[in-house]
Amino acid sequence: MTDSLFIGLVTHPHSRFRSARGPNGLMRQLQQELQPLGWSINPTIESDNRVREEDLNLDRAHVRAAIGAEMDVEQRWWEFQHQQSLPISHKVSFILRKAYRIWRFSGPTPSSYKRGRSMLMRLANIEAAHLSLMNQAIESRAKWVLILEDDAESTNVKELAQQLAIHMDAWNSDSQPQYVNISDSFALADLNLDHNLDRIGRWDAASTLYSARRPFTNTVCAVLYRSKFLRHLLKVLIEIPMQPIVPIDWKVNSAIMHMSQTGVLGPGDCYTIDPGPIRQASMHGYSQPCRES
Repeated sequence: MTDSLFIGLVTHPHSRFRSARGPNGLMRQLQQELQPLGWSINPTIESDNRVREEDLNLDRAHVRAAIGAEMDVEQRWWEFQHQQSLPISHKVSFILRKAYRIWRFSGPTPSSYKRGRSMLMRLANIEAAHLSLMNQAIESRAKWVLILEDDAESTNVKELAQQLAIHMDAWNSDSQPQYVNISDSFALADLNLDHNLDRIGRWDAASTLYSARRPFTNTVCAVLYRSKFLRHLLKVLIEIPMQPIVPIDWKVNSAIMHMSQTGVLGPGDCYTIDPGPIRQASMHGYSQPCRES
């Protein structure tokens, strides 16, 4: 029996990582490696800007509201993960970061306001691309869904494909995990989540597999979703208004917190790999040429 995997790629016309959509990109390479292993692959690219500036009201007040909303989600996420109120020292840090970002992206100069509008437009289009891919993945009826952003890279795609096939096959008859953080983005030590993770085995010879007591995302550069869970996640995400505009990473975390608090998600539903087998090149340097393939 053939297993199925939907692979979605989030990119845009002016990306530094335009080669990601070509034959040398991670999505196409994974397709080539997984098909001989018995997997039916549905590769789909979202590369257009679906949101236009005229679709949104992006005055200075909306820029400031977006910054405030993002910081609010980040604070709630910290309190959710640590099960305590934000310490005074953290509150001061949040206030200072918020003030700096408001000055940088909605200050009195035309350049700062232009920078803020540009940032929000990019975030809105990234969100639209993720939601579109999630919807297409559900309609495809694939068992598993891997959504990649165009800065996702792997130094050993063959090994990555083999481990994906092994683990997805092993998990097919289980109820956990619901999703897996696959990217090497923020270091787990920097996220300060050691208290929240239980080691459950190896992903491969180089990486450890952990189960989270409270679910989270380590950016959405590369996340593997069980399709049944993705249906629930998308329903929650589309109920969150587009504005104030918040990065999709934090919107997913916000949805995950809601799903945890309502009993949809629980301990062990989120797995994470450290170090992740897919490198987020925009955070760790990139090797792919910035050209069309």
